[in-house]
Amino acid sequence: MKVSYFNIQRFCLHDGPGIRTTLFMKGCPLRCLWCHNPEGQSPSKELFFRRDKCVFCGKCLGLCEARSASDGKISVDRALCTACGKCASVCIPDCNEICGKESEVEDLFETLIRDRLYFENSDGGITVSGGEPLSQKEALVRLAKLSRDANISFAVETSGYGDASALSRLASLGSLFLYDLKGADDEKHIANTGVSNKTIISNLDMLAGAGADIILRLPLVPGYNDSGRDLRAISALISKYKGKVRHAEIMPYHRIGLGKIPSLGREAGDENIPDGREFCDRWKAVLEDSGVDIIVN
Repeated sequence: MKVSYFNIQRFCLHDGPGIRTTLFMKGCPLRCLWCHNPEGQSPSKELFFRRDKCVFCGKCLGLCEARSASDGKISVDRALCTACGKCASVCIPDCNEICGKESEVEDLFETLIRDRLYFENSDGGITVSGGEPLSQKEALVRLAKLSRDANISFAVETSGYGDASALSRLASLGSLFLYDLKGADDEKHIANTGVSNKTIISNLDMLAGAGADIILRLPLVPGYNDSGRDLRAISALISKYKGKVRHAEIMPYHRIGLGKIPSLGREAGDENIPDGREFCDRWKAVLEDSGVDIIVN
């Protein structure tokens, strides 16, 4: 069984309790307008071309038909690019990178547990993020089982948009769910993410009813899901999980994903969204009416 991923990040402090190693899987059915990790959306390998780093050495020219030069700049025809990696193999300033790797689940697990000493000394563990981990549900469940058998804490950062039976299996293996709620209004959720929130809420109800270990995560984006009406609706929604989740974390929008989008050959995102941290006090004041403990991540 293989898993497709784009990054392994070590010594993480905001992806669950303690010190954690976070695996970022490829593939996501959501198309959030504010996605922090746009390189995780496609399940396939992609070329990450940082044009601003290119020094026009020309070494990549002639390696594939997707490359051309004009006015001292390299251009990439994305329709012709196969993400073969030849450009990355000769690029000195590292402006070309292939985003996406494949590994056998067991081999990847051995890589992840190299940090086991840090896990054990901090009550940490492994977190799987994305993308959407449920898009590779069998590999995800396998990683959870390997972690359970090795007595290592396992957390899944998920939108909840996926197969309910996979979530149930993960819960039975003792997984911690870092469960995103991107909005309570279904119509607005569809506009912001491309999918309905009905499955997401249904799956959360199932997990909460089964006594799963859950931390709610509330990604709030100025102008998209943080109006007074949005916040009151989110507060009302999460109130029914009082006593059934550890707490809810406000995840304020930050602009780190904006610079990645053009490097993937896509249209730039909304550059007018302000950093969310200046709004956290207002958000928290409304959401505390839910009765659920609210913290800012």
